[in-house]
Amino acid sequence: MTEDAGRPIEAVPPAGDTDDSPEPETDQPTPAGSPPRAEPLAGGPAAEAAGGELAGPPEPLVAARPRWLTAVLLAVIAVALVAIGGAVSTVTGIGRPYLPRTDSVDAGFARDMATHHEQAVHMAQVARDHSTDPSVRLIAYDIETGQIAQTGQLRGWLQSWGLSQQSSRPMTSWMGGATATHGHAASDGALMPGMATTTELTKLRSLSGRELDVYFLQLMIRHHQGGLPMARYAAEHARVGYVRDLATKVADAQTGEVALLERMLRERGGTPLQPPA
Repeated sequence: MTEDAGRPIEAVPPAGDTDDSPEPETDQPTPAGSPPRAEPLAGGPAAEAAGGELAGPPEPLVAARPRWLTAVLLAVIAVALVAIGGAVSTVTGIGRPYLPRTDSVDAGFARDMATHHEQAVHMAQVARDHSTDPSVRLIAYDIETGQIAQTGQLRGWLQSWGLSQQSSRPMTSWMGGATATHGHAASDGALMPGMATTTELTKLRSLSGRELDVYFLQLMIRHHQGGLPMARYAAEHARVGYVRDLATKVADAQTGEVALLERMLRERGGTPLQPPA
């Protein structure tokens, strides 16, 4: 058998057919045993793999956008949305933080309680440095450190609100008549109810031993009693949430400390001073 035995016999055109034009490629028969010819894909290039099989769907004509570029575009859009939201809130006032005015309860409490605390810190330092009673020195240290920290908060609020640390308005006037500063006491350095006068502070620094302990406890009890109405009023009437929170903490802490100081005073044979009116 020759090598041509297995090949198909080519069709011979009929005699007399003078049309020499080539047959359309679509009319040509496909050799036996060969895969069918792949037609070009509509709308895209005719991609054939080796062996006549299609390599897959046509590749896009436009190259894919890099991932980093997509991420940058998304970030720019996010920043733009935030900026637009901020501009809207600025124009409409939505989300704008409230800043207390100088005559507000918040500002009045911050100023007056800071001043009130500063005297308590001074009295506590005297007892801490000169008392020989460990319990008195410990409570004095607790009052000193706690009220120094709170004074820093109160003064810091005023600065962040753009307000002065002092005011020309009478102290405690922000309480709406809930309490009053006694003129005769203020003339001796006692700026608010419960605060020690200059004469009383001088006496405290001159004492020692049990007399110092008893007098310190007496002055601090009255001092706390004078500060409680301010703290309770601010806890109820301040507009800023964190001001109300601190006022509540001050009221709770000083209520507990008054009970402890009164017990310590009784144990040392003393009696409380007249509470502030």
